[in-house]
Amino acid sequence: MDPIRKEAYRLLLSVAFLHSKWDLARFQRGLSWPPWQFWSQAHNARRAALRTATFHNLAIFAAHDFEGFIETKFWEDVRRFLRSFPDTSWNNYRGIFEAVLRGETVHVIQPGGGVPLVVD
Repeated sequence: MDPIRKEAYRLLLSVAFLHSKWDLARFQRGLSWPPWQFWSQAHNARRAALRTATFHNLAIFAAHDFEGFIETKFWEDVRRFLRSFPDTSWNNYRGIFEAVLRGETVHVIQPGGGVPLVVD
């Protein structure tokens, strides 16, 4: 695998980790009250769990310089995750990956606004 492709996958891994952090940020102080927020919290926790399950093999392969990595398997796992959570507009992983391959600057924005993380 060429170095630019490896860089794109490593960036994708960091983006997915950041997205999982956003999913779980509201749990830093435990479950929220009132109880009607439970379903929203459960949805975020499930999304974080499935996101990390989707990307954990990528982390292992990245640590071993992508030896034995099967890209088609990874992208099928990503498609499965996205089918489970189509309401998540801020996880265009394929678009981010392809932008890095084209040499474009990638902006990763926190949901709801915030300061962009610019990756050149």
